Amino acid sequence: MNEQTFWEILEKVSQSPEDPNETLKSILAKLTSNDIEGFDTIYTEKLKSLWHWDNWAVAFIICGCNTEYDFLDFCNWCLLQGKEFNIKLTSKPDELFDYNFPIKDSLPYPYIDELDLVPGLLFEEQTGEELPYHQVVNFQPKGKRFKNKPKSLKESYPNLFNKFWKKN
Repeated sequence: MNEQTFWEILEKVSQSPEDPNETLKSILAKLTSNDIEGFDTIYTEKLKSLWHWDNWAVAFIICGCNTEYDFLDFCNWCLLQGKEFNIKLTSKPDELFDYNFPIKDSLPYPYIDELDLVPGLLFEEQTGEELPYHQVVNFQPKGKRFKNKPKSLKESYPNLFNKFWKKN
C-alpha cells in the first residue's frame, strides 16, 4: 500500500452513491491483509495530521463541531474529499467557503461516522487478529486552541464565517 493507492481508494469511495463505510469495506476486502494494514497505517497518519485546532476551528464555523467525536467524523469526511481538499484545508482553509458541503436538515453536515474503524474491523474479520489501535481522540489536537468568539473567528476565517456563521 502506498499513498497514491490510498488516495485512489478514497476517491472510489467518495464517488460511490452507497454508504461510505460499506464501500470502503468492499474495496479493502479485495486486498491482502498486508495492504489493509498499510491502508490503516496511512489513514491513521493522515487523520493525525488533521487533528489540529486550526482544522477544528474550520469545523466549528461550518457545522458547529464541538466534541472530539464530531471532530473525528469531520476529519473522516475531509479525508474522503481527497488529497487536494486536504491540502487546501491545512494551507488555505478560508478558500473552502465555496466548497459543496453536504446538507442535512438544512444545515451543513460534513461528517462520516466510524470510517476510521473500517480497516481494523475488516482486518480482524479476515485474520482473527487485531491491528494496533491508533488513538487519535485521546490526544489534544496540535497547535493552539482557537477562540470560539465570533470576532476572532471572523478575523481568522472571513469567507467561511460570512457564509456559515448563523447570527441569532
